[in-house]
Amino acid sequence: MSNIQYRKEIDGLRAVAVLPVVIFHLNNDWLPGGYIGVDVFFVISGFLITSIIIDQHSRGEFRFSNFYKRRVRRILPALLVMVFTTLAVGNFVLYGPDVNDLGEQGLASLLSYANFSHMFMAGNYWGHEAENSPLLHTWSLSVEEQYYLIFPIILVFILKYCRHWTTTALSILCLISIIIFLVGSKIHPTATFYMLPTRAWELGAGSVLAVAVSSGCKLQYNFNSMLSSIGLLLVIASYFILSGNDGVTGLLVIPVLGVVLIIGFSNNRDNLVNRFLSMAPFVHIGKISYSLYLWHWPVLVYASQLTTDNAGLAYFTSVIFIMLFLSIASYHLIEAPARRHDKALPVIFTGVLIGIVASVFLKLSSFTEDTSMYSRTEWHGNLYSVNPNQQWSESAKKRLTGITLFPSDVASASVYALGGIQKLYGGEQPEIVLLGDSHALMWAKVLDEVAQELSTSISFYSADGTPPFFDVPPTSKAESLRYFTANQKFEFDTARLKYLAEWRPKVVVMVGRWDRQEIDDVTDLVKYIGSLGSKILLIEQPPLLYFGDRNTPQYLSYLNMFPKTNIRQYVPSIESMRFGEGVDLIDQLEVDNDFVFSLQISDIYSNNQDAWVLDSNDVLYIDEDHLSYSGSLKAKSRISRSLEAILAVEQ
Repeated sequence: MSNIQYRKEIDGLRAVAVLPVVIFHLNNDWLPGGYIGVDVFFVISGFLITSIIIDQHSRGEFRFSNFYKRRVRRILPALLVMVFTTLAVGNFVLYGPDVNDLGEQGLASLLSYANFSHMFMAGNYWGHEAENSPLLHTWSLSVEEQYYLIFPIILVFILKYCRHWTTTALSILCLISIIIFLVGSKIHPTATFYMLPTRAWELGAGSVLAVAVSSGCKLQYNFNSMLSSIGLLLVIASYFILSGNDGVTGLLVIPVLGVVLIIGFSNNRDNLVNRFLSMAPFVHIGKISYSLYLWHWPVLVYASQLTTDNAGLAYFTSVIFIMLFLSIASYHLIEAPARRHDKALPVIFTGVLIGIVASVFLKLSSFTEDTSMYSRTEWHGNLYSVNPNQQWSESAKKRLTGITLFPSDVASASVYALGGIQKLYGGEQPEIVLLGDSHALMWAKVLDEVAQELSTSISFYSADGTPPFFDVPPTSKAESLRYFTANQKFEFDTARLKYLAEWRPKVVVMVGRWDRQEIDDVTDLVKYIGSLGSKILLIEQPPLLYFGDRNTPQYLSYLNMFPKTNIRQYVPSIESMRFGEGVDLIDQLEVDNDFVFSLQISDIYSNNQDAWVLDSNDVLYIDEDHLSYSGSLKAKSRISRSLEAILAVEQ
């Protein structure tokens, strides 16, 4: 018989954790810190699990097998049904290539490594890829499951061999975790957000509290009502004060401390916070909180896939009704019954095996959209790239599936890496030099044609994943890039500087993802090129498409955008503050330097907040930020006039 008494207010606290998460995911402007509900859950879980282990160990009844069986019955049945449903629905409603990712997500969710999987697949929790991952929310379940796997072993060892040091030992582990968290939040925020070692201090805070309570420290003082009220205030205030951009900030100590104060000082029916959290609506929501957490996110992701009107009252009413219906059904029909039956284990494990097979099938199967109704979508960037090693990542291969890639016409790109690829249509050395990354390469074919038409010479000094700007002079401590080792990057930068000084070209065309550049990163090279007597032409980047890093022809097919003769078709573009800052950056460089000229092109592809993606049968983008050859041709005449004018001044 357990000595642990049921505490209604903790179920109420679960409601205070899950409701903000749901509200945040409905619209993060409504409750910018609602995501912190997950951190509240971590503290609650740490407290309850530690309390159970200590209670059973003190009575000599703790068995690892029983502990893990209960965890399996508590977590997996509802998770299994949610994952099966999400896989089945996703197979019909998701964009084809995303179904492969869904299979990986299903596998990761069932095998408790979703935090690792989502870190590598979706990256930043606040990014577009994450927003479209139907099983993204299972990352937190994997963190807890990894904790359940490791922590009982540590705790039982401490209780068996150094019981009197339990509080000290757990506190030291928490301190180590929070130090890693604070350091990691600065140097690698994405990993810090997802990983157990950097989240363990939150679960550990609940564990230390449980040890304190179990040791006879009743934590009942004359001011316990005030302390628990302060705790609730800290948690609720955090939901409004913190935001998604603060997801890995040390300020998370505030809501964690708040939860500790609530649990530690509200265990009294006369307590104001206890009475508040023990109200029936909070308790009922708390009881279904796990199922509500499981179902709310895939409902939102699929609802956004099936409708373009995701801001109206009808939309929110519908998704909230579906969430509640599925959550209540899941709790009463699956979650609650499975907890009480040992015989459920064989069924659960069979379900896990079936889920793994289904996930692997989706992961390995080929899902593409039909693009045969469009003209051939071409990418000529490979012809002009000087990457020493052009090994596409799997995500890049998927993004480029069906795009006609023109192979390099050179035996080995590395031969040209230190001298560029030169097209000498006039003169013995380049009068135009193109510096940049893949955004420069998307203009390379057009610039090649323009140079030939103007009977001038051009050198292509661009490489995928390699920004146009670098230190002057180059540093030997340059960071490695996707296609360059650190040493290759240093040699490449040194060669670019050397040939610029030797050629003294009339025009240096510089192109990059301007929304990823800072003024301090670009000034030195701009000034250096100006000192050579060269002019600089900065080409603006086109609008960013709303659907993220996906294959544009395939996604347009998924959207059922059929070609219409002599008709322009548009999709929404991203309203990004960073995009605007990129435009301001090149404008500022032009204002500050009389040898710098900026070329606006985004207006060619924009229609208010929409981007031009389809011109009759021609697809103008290959993904969300790179123009196809057909797309780049739309700006050819403007680029030609600009270069002709600059070259005429130089003569």
